[in-house]
Amino acid sequence: MARIDTAVLTPTRRIQTYIYNSADLTMIKDTRVLHFAKGMNPVRFSWAGTRIDPTSLSLDISDPDLPLEIRQIRFPTQGKNQTIWYINAKGPCQAEVVIRYFTSGISWQPRYTAILSPDRTQMQWTGQVRINNRSGTDYPDAAVSLVTGKIHLLDRIANLADQAHPHGRPDAPADESGYQDMMARGKTLMESASAMPLQFMGGSPSPEPMEKNRASDYVVYTLDGEKTLSDGWSDQLTFMKAGSVPVETRYMYDTERFGDAVIRMVSFTNDAESGLGSLPLPGGRVQMFQAIDSQGGMIFAGTDTIDYIPAGKHHPLRLGTASRITVTPRIMAYAKTRLAFDEQNNLSGFDEVKTMAIHLVNFSDHPAQIDIFRTVADSHFTLSDLSGQDEFEKIDQQRFRFTVTVPPGSKKTIKYTLTTHQGDRKWPSAS
Repeated sequence: MARIDTAVLTPTRRIQTYIYNSADLTMIKDTRVLHFAKGMNPVRFSWAGTRIDPTSLSLDISDPDLPLEIRQIRFPTQGKNQTIWYINAKGPCQAEVVIRYFTSGISWQPRYTAILSPDRTQMQWTGQVRINNRSGTDYPDAAVSLVTGKIHLLDRIANLADQAHPHGRPDAPADESGYQDMMARGKTLMESASAMPLQFMGGSPSPEPMEKNRASDYVVYTLDGEKTLSDGWSDQLTFMKAGSVPVETRYMYDTERFGDAVIRMVSFTNDAESGLGSLPLPGGRVQMFQAIDSQGGMIFAGTDTIDYIPAGKHHPLRLGTASRITVTPRIMAYAKTRLAFDEQNNLSGFDEVKTMAIHLVNFSDHPAQIDIFRTVADSHFTLSDLSGQDEFEKIDQQRFRFTVTVPPGSKKTIKYTLTTHQGDRKWPSAS
């Protein structure tokens, strides 16, 4: 357990934790109020049995105008798990000191629960975060900030915590410049922007307004209130809840991505108009349920994993195969036309003409909007005689999309002619 050993320690303490999710890294800011007697005052910090990186330790006196001076920092040779700051006071006084360090063993992971309304037009959205503390020490009544964003580390914090001589061999002079520079950069980063609060909603149907802030390329989410992070425990906390988020349910048929399966997709927009506020959503696992009646009955609809979703972005959730929607493409006719021959009377090109039909059947009790993606092996093709679709879009040189809505218990057929130009017929100048 990390602790301060000094006769001048007071109960006043404030802890701030900044927990990264892209690395096994947490920055701790431990603020204490100490009473100093006139003369030299040793302040001993020990961390036996913890995952603290001793090379990252720093101590600052908050008020530079106080008659205090840090004269010496010692790392006793009898034990690797302690540091002593010798602080000289010109007279008795009380001062706030801030101890900062990195530790490993604390992690956080968001997870979300979504409940689709019976008509599939809205969902209830609940966001929770699980915080695991395996750092070897408790952090009571801590202000908890969660940090997203990639961070570059030369050393893993867990490895630094296990060094036999983290500050060099006992018989060699200690070089403090490296870790002091690292702590200075971390301090500047964390304190360069105010935190972005995540309000606890309780039973509220929609989240309260939240302010979005950034520190460089990082987004910082600060949980409301103070939390006790006990070593060896995991805490699951609700950080957002929205009661009526508009959603769009669509079905996707794309043999290039999903084979012959029809995939159910539910999409939503992460914005204030949808009831989700104006902040990005950290990536995590989503469990979705389908409400089946007004009495709270529901069935499990599927799971998906989302990446970091910026504010304002429209995002689809993939919920697995839709067994009650079928899509069946068929070739109804085939021919080779407009044959071309070279000077030796050899076949040099032709048009391959396929008459296509895509049969769609909706066995469910709700309308199904279906997107059918088709890929042509050759980019030299034309489409003609299209019918049955609600929308058509050519995506790129080889892919196009049909969209059609099929009423419940109904069938529809999309028809078109696909002409692929082969050989010399690929070029308009061919005769």
